[in-house]
Amino acid sequence: MHSSIKKFTYIVYILAFTSCGHFPKEVEEALLSAKDNKENLIAVLEHYKGKDSKKYAAACFLIANMPYHKSSVSLNIPPTYSHYFRKIDSIYQVDSNINVNDSIQQILAAEYATLLPPETTTGQKDIEILTKDFLILNIDAAFREWHNSPLLRNLSFDEFKEWILPYRTVNEALVNNKIDLRKMMYNKLSYNGMDNIRKPIELYKKYVRLQKSLNKRINTNTHIGIYDLFIPSFKMDCHNLAAITCNIFRACGIPVVYEFTPQWTDKDSRHYWCSSPDSTLTFHPYTPPYNNLGEDWELSLKYASKVYRMTFGAQKDTPYFLKAEEEEIPAVFNKATIMDVTPNYHVCTDISLPTPPIKGNNLAYLSLFNTQGLNPVAWGSIDSIKQIVHYHKVPINTLFFPTYIDNNGKSIQFDMAFIIRQDSTTGKFQKETINCNYQKRISIHLLRKYPPKPHLDNYRNNMKGALLLATNKIEGSYDTLYVITTPPAPYWQKYNIDNNKKYRYYKLQTKDNSSINIAEYEFLAAKDNKHIYTHPSPLPIFDSLQCHIPATTQYMKVKGTPIKSGPLYLQACDGNPDTYIESSWFGIEFTPPVCAKALQLYPRNSRNGIEPNNHYQLLYFDNNKWIEHETVHSKYNYIDFDSIPSGTIYWLRNLDQGKEELPFFFPKDKQVFISQEAVNKCE
Repeated sequence: MHSSIKKFTYIVYILAFTSCGHFPKEVEEALLSAKDNKENLIAVLEHYKGKDSKKYAAACFLIANMPYHKSSVSLNIPPTYSHYFRKIDSIYQVDSNINVNDSIQQILAAEYATLLPPETTTGQKDIEILTKDFLILNIDAAFREWHNSPLLRNLSFDEFKEWILPYRTVNEALVNNKIDLRKMMYNKLSYNGMDNIRKPIELYKKYVRLQKSLNKRINTNTHIGIYDLFIPSFKMDCHNLAAITCNIFRACGIPVVYEFTPQWTDKDSRHYWCSSPDSTLTFHPYTPPYNNLGEDWELSLKYASKVYRMTFGAQKDTPYFLKAEEEEIPAVFNKATIMDVTPNYHVCTDISLPTPPIKGNNLAYLSLFNTQGLNPVAWGSIDSIKQIVHYHKVPINTLFFPTYIDNNGKSIQFDMAFIIRQDSTTGKFQKETINCNYQKRISIHLLRKYPPKPHLDNYRNNMKGALLLATNKIEGSYDTLYVITTPPAPYWQKYNIDNNKKYRYYKLQTKDNSSINIAEYEFLAAKDNKHIYTHPSPLPIFDSLQCHIPATTQYMKVKGTPIKSGPLYLQACDGNPDTYIESSWFGIEFTPPVCAKALQLYPRNSRNGIEPNNHYQLLYFDNNKWIEHETVHSKYNYIDFDSIPSGTIYWLRNLDQGKEELPFFFPKDKQVFISQEAVNKCE
């Protein structure tokens, strides 16, 4: 009898502990990993069960997926930070169009420097630490937005669960709940109405821009949660800013998801951004807090390769679940909550390739060129019976290298590099492999090692229509001496001026006050004994014919005094092409006056053209490896190579300076970078 009572008591205990069958299977499994936090989570479920079926389903969704989520670090932010940023916010409330001056910035920076840094500890799994009150507060707040926000009227429950409900986005520190975030930001985002999603995002851009301007003098790398958004030194922290934005927008009833590319097609790095649906539930990407829907597509986002969305719910078709027990996978794919959304960005198709020569792996990859080695950006499942790898959602016009991960975690190429093309007439897809042809050799004439950057092209386009003005009285009327009718190229440009009059002041300004980005400028004049003269900077030479054209200019660079047009105005005449000014105008003063006969400009650029007096190495790709063809010393702004195998890709490296390099094709005597292939469909 005694033993029977003990047995009964044990069974009751086990049933109570596991709540076996009491909740959905996925929830039960999650509760088993909750440790001491299990009762907290059960209390959340019991709070809604039998009372609100939708909120109960939402709680089940969150708890079932919580084992896949944690903060990389936990932050304890002193209340002095909220006091400081409330002061900053009060400035905005008084005048949202305030012109911020340097003295305000200096005062604020001095006050910020007195704040003690936040306490940082190692992050813990959400399933082990999140409380009943935190979860119920966030669930109730999410449902209020779903029921009341004009932007959420057409959302299904499944869409709501991913676009609004989550209390976190990725691995950020959980500092604020939805109520806190809404109190901080909703009024700033909603005063123009919430009937169109572009309105609150535009106000978000404006608000953050002012906060950053006020905090311009703060230089720190200490993270402070949501307040990172307002510190300029975190400008390039796109992963963090996208996560913060998602949390703010969801708390304010703005649907949003977090997406990223493992690598651009035109550079080694990756990028993170947000994407939101318009009124038709069509998603548009944007990089917050600097852009609205689709605003940075042309300049950057169309250069994404594969694109993934971070979800809250686990995705069972990811490498995290598909890998073999002992198989190593790239860190970027070692996540349970990653969804392939590449077809939202590019035309895609599915392909199959022969299986790689490794036993025991379930996965193979497609990799992009990277100056540090091949970088996996897509996965495929190995069919060991048919001995093939199935790849899904492969974008066209992108150069891929089939790879697998060996037992040492290294990415190894196992098949020929390829590009998928789509026939413009039939719509059919065709895989083109890269075949090195030693029988047909070619000569190539090269001007660059890396393609022009769209944002720098955009800066130069702003100079179209710029006016060269001159006067002898700084406050007087100006004569127009020259109009720049076409955007300058990214190297030294010379503009001859039809001028026979001496002026004291010269300036170049854009016609619409848009920004001029200039690295260097110089004025040329006939030499006299009243000024200091030096030789002008040499203009570029792009082929052997130019080398034999004698110099015809009789004008010299004349020294003047730069006029202050901004805080960095001296950087456009410091002799350093890597520094630049960003202003609507620049100018120079000559005492006594000078009759300028020419203006030479060096626009801001990345200096990825061929530069004189540098060592360049050309490689070509054959049999899954790079082979050196020749290393040469450049005398001018071009390099010629002869007797090179055709039909493959080439890689030009500057051995002296610069990091940006990208392989290229050479069809029909033209240098075509692999990134330019990738965006053909976007033009």
